[in-house]
Amino acid sequence: METIINDLEKGLSDQLASLTEEIRRGEELLMRNKEGYLKVKGALELLQVIKQRQSETTDKELKEALTTAGLD
Repeated sequence: METIINDLEKGLSDQLASLTEEIRRGEELLMRNKEGYLKVKGALELLQVIKQRQSETTDKELKEALTTAGLD
């Protein structure tokens, strides 16, 4: 009976160690994915700002060209 209990305890300890390692790897992967997500999201936000400024610059240049040509 003692052998069965010892075997069960060892098996459960091994399973606990394995699950602990899987959780650690999963958390590391999640952190890397979060970092990648935030980098891509930041890049997209930066592109939106660039597009908006480009549009504002184009509108300003167009207004200036029309004013200079007397078409305002």
